[in-house]
Amino acid sequence: MRDAAAPVPHHVVVGIDEHVASLRTIDWVIERDLPSGSRVDVVTVTNGWSTDPRVDRALVEAAAARLRGRSHVDVETLVRFGVPDRTLLEAAANADADLLVIGNRRQHRVRTALDGWMPERVPTVADLPVVVVPEDWEPVDGDVLLGVDTATGDAALRFAAEEALRSRRRLSALRAWKLPVTTATGALSVLEDPQLYEEHNRAVLADRERLLHMRYPGLRHHPLLEEGDPVDRLLAHAPFASLVVLGRRHRTTIGGVFTGSTAHGLITQGRAPVAVVPQRRRELLER
Repeated sequence: MRDAAAPVPHHVVVGIDEHVASLRTIDWVIERDLPSGSRVDVVTVTNGWSTDPRVDRALVEAAAARLRGRSHVDVETLVRFGVPDRTLLEAAANADADLLVIGNRRQHRVRTALDGWMPERVPTVADLPVVVVPEDWEPVDGDVLLGVDTATGDAALRFAAEEALRSRRRLSALRAWKLPVTTATGALSVLEDPQLYEEHNRAVLADRERLLHMRYPGLRHHPLLEEGDPVDRLLAHAPFASLVVLGRRHRTTIGGVFTGSTAHGLITQGRAPVAVVPQRRRELLER
């Protein structure tokens, strides 16, 4: 049982480039106030022919200087050659990192498309939690907001709870529900009765509440059960959240985009940082 956030050092990899979204990733890491003994690797990826190596080195050194000046963590700088998304994931894997942080040029979708939709694609294939920080993010002294989804295991719940404890914030656990499409006859089946469906989702949320009580007795948490589309309901609360946490069960590589998924909606439409947390590797192997 844990009733307080243990000051466990973290190893964070931050992917940056020359755009303003990268400044926000550094701001977010500084705002996170990592425990003493933590390490941050500031990484930029170059193809080696369209950029000046001196500019790349100056870029990571300037970002590192900001981190060193405002935090008490070890900071390393790396310039890597290759495809940005794959190379960042390899850097995080080789370092056995706890977290990968990348920026999102949310207001420049054409530029993002030309870059291969990396903010949407990286979290779909990563084996570690990925935080996507939008270029127009500003710090919010709000709850950690967890999207409760039974299909993604409990890794996201653990990540959200520990993040809330570490930052001394409340955890809001949101379960959004809506009735399935009506049957071919145009009527709802018995299993699609609105009251039964609401009660089922209330039970799902109550189960997560019990887990939080047992695992994190000192954690302040607030359940939210709301009818509606999950993306819409999370977006309604996201402006007041310090971080939105979502789970991920499967890898999605088609087109490099979470087509129709909750994570895709939050990353492309919201201004809050979004953490996408995969199931633990052991859980994935057991499926």
